[in-house]
Amino acid sequence: MRLFLIRHGETVDNVAKVCAGNTDSALTNHGMLQIESLGRHFASSQSRVNTIFASDLSRARITAEGICRFQTPLPNQPRISPILTDSLRERHYGKMEGKKWIPSGSIEESGIESDRSMIQRANNFLNEHLLPLILDDPHSVDNVVIIAHGILLRRLWTCLMELVNPADVHTAPEKQFDLAVVAKPAWSNTGVTTVLLRQNRVADSRQPHTLLHGWSITILDIDNKDHLANVSRTRGGIGSAAHDAKQRKVDRFFKRKISP
Repeated sequence: MRLFLIRHGETVDNVAKVCAGNTDSALTNHGMLQIESLGRHFASSQSRVNTIFASDLSRARITAEGICRFQTPLPNQPRISPILTDSLRERHYGKMEGKKWIPSGSIEESGIESDRSMIQRANNFLNEHLLPLILDDPHSVDNVVIIAHGILLRRLWTCLMELVNPADVHTAPEKQFDLAVVAKPAWSNTGVTTVLLRQNRVADSRQPHTLLHGWSITILDIDNKDHLANVSRTRGGIGSAAHDAKQRKVDRFFKRKISP
């Protein structure tokens, strides 16, 4: 199984650099362009998405829907749609929601969600959604996408790596990832991190048992942004403005009327 872990498109709160954990922050126009490019990338790479999970916050849901929109349905099959879950929501920032991050006081006093709580939610997602999918067909070659948020994805990464023995975590031979990046990767908006989950032919009985004992994880890519190579921000502040699905296309605002 190939697993794609992806952060949502850019939001107005990303641009403003304020905390927007559980706040339903609007995507920017630039964020929508990122999502469209991401969807086209998956369609053109011939990597058919079999299952897609997403945080139920709108920025993640719309990003997931953007990928689904470019997937061609199989004959007599409905178009793929995301499976939404609050387990993949971003960290709740309590009193800091909507404010600039200023480290002060304890996490408990600020009402900020603890790391322990986030790890529990990440494990809930794995146990309720991903692990049943993996164990139902250990030899699956499906492509599974997870759309979530920057900090939550880091916690999910930690939990994912703990499913197998450390000796069974590898990087693709052609990749030269820094060990610090592998341990704690970061995600850009619509950045794609890809891993391959595979059941080994023979499990090493000498290794401690894990939930996926006898499985290996190969890291194929971290925060890949190749799909954004030709995506540039619209000038004049339009790119950073909140996207309005009802508005006319940006280029129409600037077209001069042609005299008859």
